[in-house]
Amino acid sequence: MVYAFILSQETLFSVIIMCQVLSVSRSCYYAYRKKDLRLENPEIRQIELQVVNAFTLHKRRYGVRRLMPELLDQGLKIGHCKLRRILQENKLKAIQPRSFVPRTTDSRHPYPISPNLLRKTPFPVKVNQVWVGDITYIPLQAGGWCYLAVWMDLFSRKVTG
Repeated sequence: MVYAFILSQETLFSVIIMCQVLSVSRSCYYAYRKKDLRLENPEIRQIELQVVNAFTLHKRRYGVRRLMPELLDQGLKIGHCKLRRILQENKLKAIQPRSFVPRTTDSRHPYPISPNLLRKTPFPVKVNQVWVGDITYIPLQAGGWCYLAVWMDLFSRKVTG
């Protein structure tokens, strides 16, 4: 690679001249050299290993916000920008779960719509003539869903089941 060649010849020739001759920007060369020196530092490698281990420990579900307190508990003080950079350099990206919204009604189907039988009948005059029901999904705090189905007497407006 061109940058490795410039690095090897840095003591013999001027970096400015070599970058001009090889058509390479100096800023890119210095960024390469800085990255190369950073990777040789065992302290930085240890930090990267801790970050990668914490990331894989949580099955690629934790991003920067959730990894920060986790690494702090392990005794590693690291800023969120540095943590984000380490994750990006190691090509680690947290899996984003799809949000689930339960759908009880499918309005886009080829089947005929059932008629409303209650619309044509008179209002009930005594208990247990007409019952109506409904179902709803309740999100649980621990994750997942709970289903609630209710039967109600239309005359007394009391829940019967």
